[in-house]
This record gives sequence, C-alpha cells and structure tokens, in this order.
Amino acid sequence: MPTAILFDLDGTLVDSRADLATAVNLVRADFGLASLPVAQVTGYVGNGVRTLLRRALADLPDFDLPTAVARMEEHYLAHLLDETTAYPGVVEGLARLAAGGYALGVVTNKPEQPARRICAALGLAPPVTVIVGGDSCPSLKPSAEPVHFALAQLGSTPAGAWLVGDNYTDLQAGAAAGLRTCLCRYGFGNAAGEPADLAVDSFAAWVDHRLA
Repeated sequence: MPTAILFDLDGTLVDSRADLATAVNLVRADFGLASLPVAQVTGYVGNGVRTLLRRALADLPDFDLPTAVARMEEHYLAHLLDETTAYPGVVEGLARLAAGGYALGVVTNKPEQPARRICAALGLAPPVTVIVGGDSCPSLKPSAEPVHFALAQLGSTPAGAWLVGDNYTDLQAGAAAGLRTCLCRYGFGNAAGEPADLAVDSFAAWVDHRLA
C-alpha cells in the first residue's frame, strides 16, 4: 500500500493570487462595486468560494450568493491561467516524490474543475493522480472528509501519510484525519497558530526532507 502525500493547491503548489483577485473583482464589477487590492482578496482565500465571496462582497448587503458563485465560476475559468504559476521547485519536486514511490494527491477547497485545469496546464498532474476539490465532498477542509476521500482514491491509509499546506484549514484537516502535517511558510495562507509536524520555507526543502 503506497504512502500518500496530499497537497493543498493555492499557496502550496501554485501562486494563484493575481488570477483569484481578477475573478473576484470582475464579480464586484458585475454588482457595481469597485475593485479590491490583490492583497486584500488574498486574505479572503482558503475557506472555499462561498466564504471568499461573502468576505469580498461584505460591502454589498443582501446580495444573491448563488448568482455571485455562478459569476465567480465563469470569470475564474476564463482567467485562472493568466498569471498563475507553480512555485519554484514544485514540478521537479513532485516528479522526484513520485519516483520515490509516494502516491500524490491534491486536496483543495477550490472547486474541482478549475483545480484540474490548473494542475494539467502546469504539469502537476501527473505526477499528482488524485484531485479532490471543494465540491467533491459534502464538507470542505478543515473537515477530515476530503482527506479520507483522497486517501481512498489513492489506495492509501493515514499511516505514514502527510498533508502539506499553507493554511490552518490544511493543518486542522490533516490532523483530524490522522496525518502528519507540513506548513509551507512561503505560501499566502494563515496558519493561525495551528501546530504542524514540520514547517518549510521552500518546496525543495519539503522534498529533500521526505527523500533524505
């Protein structure tokens, strides 16, 4: 049974800040609102698209959330690869981990369709073979449910497995599922004081740790 490593996507494998901000600001424009700075939108990311939009449209009372979600999905699918790039060392590092015998998956709160498109376009899948999005399961991270779902698809178990991410939702989900956790300090998430078994400042450092 292969040992699994599960990764968050945004802020862990890819820097997607600019494209997320573009989509959010196009939604705001649809509702007649001014654009927000990229840094502000980035601070709203990590808990799924509905929470992102509630935060980003907080200055608009009584907006229709399903309409906003539909607009966000449309705009993001049109712009998700404008500026999004893999972090340094990610493509090479994933290949090294796969060659080392690890089963690799992505567990993200981003919807599955854009996650798959990003992973395919940037050369992350393969070697990533399982992608679980925020709409793949009833619950989002920090629930353990999407983590267990990814492990089942990989034919793996929590024993010896890791969840790697940049946000407290990743660390909580990994711990709740019985995995060890690694915090990526180079990402744009918020650890919120959550403990991790390991913290790294680059993706290469994580790969070197696992293959040492």
